[in-house]
Amino acid sequence: MGILTMQPAVPASGYGIIFHDPLLLRLLARLLGVPLDPYSPTNSYYLAAWIGLLVTSLNLMPVGQLDGGHGTFAVFGQGAHRFIGRLAFVTMAVLAVLGFLWHGSPSGFLYTVLLAVMLRVRHPQPEKIEPLGVGRILVGIVTLIVFALCFWPFPITISYGP
Repeated sequence: MGILTMQPAVPASGYGIIFHDPLLLRLLARLLGVPLDPYSPTNSYYLAAWIGLLVTSLNLMPVGQLDGGHGTFAVFGQGAHRFIGRLAFVTMAVLAVLGFLWHGSPSGFLYTVLLAVMLRVRHPQPEKIEPLGVGRILVGIVTLIVFALCFWPFPITISYGP
């Protein structure tokens, strides 16, 4: 609904906040034949979907007790969970700095701070570990696809002028 009710882009004044669309919104807009422009005024439906996808991508990060961390732990085990979590933190820290330098986007620091906090929270040791069946492995793959569709490393850019 949010994509279908988008207004055409207006000439940019040079100042403002630009919301960059994750892959899922871009694919839906292309499927519906609606051009997405980061300078288009947002509407409440679109903004609700955009924030929902941002929160989903945060929750699916493969760290700690986030849902992505639980999936990583279940599929790959404790050692890989620890390694992947630290790798995700380093990657996001580098992307946060690059995003700020290249795009003026401070939003990568949100991801980095969240990952730093979640790295401090250890994943609980399960009472019993059972091998995953095909169904649960497919759920893990679908979860990874959902993360890829929702995640965008620089979701917000602050424009300071011409």
